[in-house]
Amino acid sequence: MNFVSISLVAELADQIEKTDLEIPALAGEYRYASLPLCVIDAVFSISARYSSTQNTVERFCQFSGWTLFAAARETRGPGEHSVHEFVAICENIVPKEMAASVYENRQRTSSRSGILKAEAVYLFCRALLSAGIDGFTDLTQERREFAEAIILGLPGQSSGIAFDYFLMLAGDDDLGKPDRRVQSFIGEALQMQNLPQPRQTSVLLRLAAKELRRRGQNWTSLTLDRAIWEYHRTNANLGL
Repeated sequence: MNFVSISLVAELADQIEKTDLEIPALAGEYRYASLPLCVIDAVFSISARYSSTQNTVERFCQFSGWTLFAAARETRGPGEHSVHEFVAICENIVPKEMAASVYENRQRTSSRSGILKAEAVYLFCRALLSAGIDGFTDLTQERREFAEAIILGLPGQSSGIAFDYFLMLAGDDDLGKPDRRVQSFIGEALQMQNLPQPRQTSVLLRLAAKELRRRGQNWTSLTLDRAIWEYHRTNANLGL
């Protein structure tokens, strides 16, 4: 498939309806109390077991004394702690020490010459500050675009997957994380010879959610992404 058409999006929406997915309640990570926690999760979750990522975020909160979750996404305001507070912590601890003693996670952005994810989180947050983003309420469209332009040029961030996931965690419901499970679901639904690329997956999710809303269903890209991921995980475990 080299193009996306209206009929293709309708076909994907048809397949989603036939699958009888349920709109999920969002997990705790979608109400992180501070914006830097969204960055830690987004960077460490790439090519990693999510339980490992959750433990990494929790260990940082234990170290810093920060609250992990807000009561609700809608009440976070600018956030409990700012990006510049997080950067100040990182500037007093070298990345190797952050990885070993704070995160207790020495993962790298790539197995081949990748930098420590601990360093990647720091660089990501520095980029946010350069774009004028210090808390949740600073995520205007213009600042997001400026931040994205900087972050896509950082080591290990060129795919944009971590940046999109960061925005999802920070409150953007119009994005999806193109996890391989979601790619597989869409590839199978549309009978594609190869899995859709990550960016293509995100666009197809967004278009399918829009089509389903047109049909009277209350889907967003975010909830559709989560529902597909859980459906695919459950069926894989059952051997279906």
